Amino acid sequence: MSLAERRWLRLFTLCALYVAQGIPWGFMATTIPAYLGSHGLDPAKIGEALAMTTLPYAFKWVWGPIIDSFTLPRFGRRRPWIVFAQLMMAVTVGTMIAIPDLTLDLKLLAWMILIHTVFNSLQDVAVDGLAVDLLQDDERGRANGMMYASKYGGGAIGGVGMATVIGWSSLETALIVQTAILLAIMLVPLLVRERSTPTATRPQLGTVLRSLVEVFSIRSVFVMAMVMLAIHVALGVLTANAFALFTQELDWSPEAYTQLTGGWGLLAGLGGSIVGGLLADVLGRRRLVAIASIAMAAGWLVFALLSSQWTNDAFVYALAMFETACTSIMVVGLFALCMDVAWPPVGASQFTAYMSLSNFSTTLGFLLTSELPASFDYRTCYFVAAGYQLVVTALLLWVDPTETRRTLPRPAGARIPAMGIVAVVVLASVLLTSTTYAVYRIVTR
Repeated sequence: MSLAERRWLRLFTLCALYVAQGIPWGFMATTIPAYLGSHGLDPAKIGEALAMTTLPYAFKWVWGPIIDSFTLPRFGRRRPWIVFAQLMMAVTVGTMIAIPDLTLDLKLLAWMILIHTVFNSLQDVAVDGLAVDLLQDDERGRANGMMYASKYGGGAIGGVGMATVIGWSSLETALIVQTAILLAIMLVPLLVRERSTPTATRPQLGTVLRSLVEVFSIRSVFVMAMVMLAIHVALGVLTANAFALFTQELDWSPEAYTQLTGGWGLLAGLGGSIVGGLLADVLGRRRLVAIASIAMAAGWLVFALLSSQWTNDAFVYALAMFETACTSIMVVGLFALCMDVAWPPVGASQFTAYMSLSNFSTTLGFLLTSELPASFDYRTCYFVAAGYQLVVTALLLWVDPTETRRTLPRPAGARIPAMGIVAVVVLASVLLTSTTYAVYRIVTR
């Protein structure tokens, strides 16, 4: 069976693989911390282990050129990498069963989570490369909505589902069940082919790097990179400050705040992903991103203007769910738009660079968290964030989703524009900065 020839088969495969990413993420980001907390462990130590669920994603851009360059054409460009990464995801989860008591050796647990997340990020990059290769123009929006929603669904299985298994039986049972699910999902890419005929060429690393310079010389590709670097900064600042706002200023309990963000917020994100996928192919990906981003900024303005209602739980819940829905719709549109401007020969590298910039955008927001409240009160922070978001949204005016595939490949012998070299140097500097920061965080823990 060929994914290229069967639309619903490729959508099912992509969604199943995103579920596989979400299950261990939900388990390690929510179930494990709750399990450790219920055994009386210090929140700071739990946080050290939890940080390992995100840090490896800062340097997952390294996987892109490797996946684009080293392939087994007989078995497909992406499938061998996906199967390998999926297998190692299952192995690393299953290995945790051998740890006698997770509460007694948090350093070992943290390293196990780190190793697993490295393979999770590898699978993520390979799956995104597969999506860039195979998804057609008229299905990218819907596919990205379904994929993003599937990751939410996987997160629910890994979080609520595995927590239920632990309550019903034990942590070991939850690890066994999770490992079995991951191995079962691995059978999907193992039993299908990407295309009915083998991939004709095997790009060399030098060719891939040259192609990246060439593709980033295109205006829309470079501007899209700037959008991804800037789009989540305001959200990162507000997210990091929200816990202090709600628990210290508004006297919410940590449990009540977690219920808002991890309960109803999860449902809002899931619903937004589905809606975003349906609208992306109807409205157009660029227009959908702009609408969702502007709507999110409008929500922040309303929240700031009606600060007298911050003690009204119904008002807070409504605005929080609206923000999460707008965020998920925007992200679905951004994913599809990044695929639109991606060039398939280096799709994994280009798309992963965008995702790494997006991750670093949130990190920048976290790093700026202490700056805004030092200069403004919480209400003013929301005003500043809304204004910033509108400015970033305006960058989308310079993104043409069709420019890459109209321009490339260039005629044989054509010189690489100097702008491409400058763009790659700038982006490489940003990615190396984010990688250095992540490695520093890992080594110093």
